[in-house]
Amino acid sequence: MLPMELMPDESEEMGILDEQESRFFTCHVCGDNWLSVRNTEAGDCKITFVHQMGLQPLLKRVAHMTTPILLKEDTVEHWDYFLGEKEVDEDKWRDHLESRREILKSICSN
Repeated sequence: MLPMELMPDESEEMGILDEQESRFFTCHVCGDNWLSVRNTEAGDCKITFVHQMGLQPLLKRVAHMTTPILLKEDTVEHWDYFLGEKEVDEDKWRDHLESRREILKSICSN
């Protein structure tokens, strides 16, 4: 997994505001890509992870943080999980993520 900073023009194309920090990650094992966007407003910090690559449904999860400093299990108040725009439980979301990565891994190996 390699994080890459998004260039300013890429951030604008994706609709990311200047006060947000964004990074793009790629897994070199399965080929999965995801975007993380950290948004801090009035003491509230959220980090949204959106899995890319055009596979449906869109996988997204949001970390609600107690501190904007570091993403660790003890700094996350709770996670919200989404398939498309529908909120789902963690197990269902993780099942979709695993299935997605199996498909991507098979594409990468062929």
